[in-house]
Amino acid sequence: MKLLNNFFQVAGPALSHRFDATAYLLDGGKELLLIDCGTPEGYNDCISNIRKLGYNPADISFILGTHGHYDHVGAAALFKRDFGCKLYLHEADAQRVIDGDGLKTTAWLLYGSSFPPCAVDGFLKDGDVFKYDNFTLEVLHTPGHTPGSVCYILTIQGIRVLIAGDTIYGGFSMHIGSSEERWRESLDKICSHHFDAMVIGHSNPVLLADADARLRDARASFANYYNPWFKNFKDEYKY
Repeated sequence: MKLLNNFFQVAGPALSHRFDATAYLLDGGKELLLIDCGTPEGYNDCISNIRKLGYNPADISFILGTHGHYDHVGAAALFKRDFGCKLYLHEADAQRVIDGDGLKTTAWLLYGSSFPPCAVDGFLKDGDVFKYDNFTLEVLHTPGHTPGSVCYILTIQGIRVLIAGDTIYGGFSMHIGSSEERWRESLDKICSHHFDAMVIGHSNPVLLADADARLRDARASFANYYNPWFKNFKDEYKY
């Protein structure tokens, strides 16, 4: 689904599999990038979506992860196996992906699945900038949901878009290394920037306008009340 010129959503519950977080394809001119890549369950649909847009998955050079969770980068090992894509993550989340940790990646915890262990080819750092013909992409380290969570500032067609991953509206659990203190700091950091639009980690294909106001509201409502009755995805509940 096209969101802007050279910027497409290719995975998510409405596009691939209900387990999948949102994943985005970026056309840099000389090469393609993926921001997150979904789960093994949604892998074939994600590949099909990329091809329907007229792109060859073999031209994807990098998967840039927002963090090391199953729904976001669980399919990275498959992309690497089939197309040679390199995976970049923040170092603080890398080991759980390398090990295929079913708890810290949420693979077993929420989805009842195994995380295919995947080598991490490079580490993302706060302030890293990827420059391409059609856009620039800046990394913001935004720990809180996980220690290695990052957001991306996409500047494209003169528009500043926040690719928020689960830093906005993600879940909190001590099992995955969440930190309320660091998350609050990350929200302050994000709100110090201006954004024209934003996308989040779990949604149908949509580019959310009035981003600055949305982010201020998210910061104001953060951690007002935790929900200990969260239902995972791997079990069936009668009620």
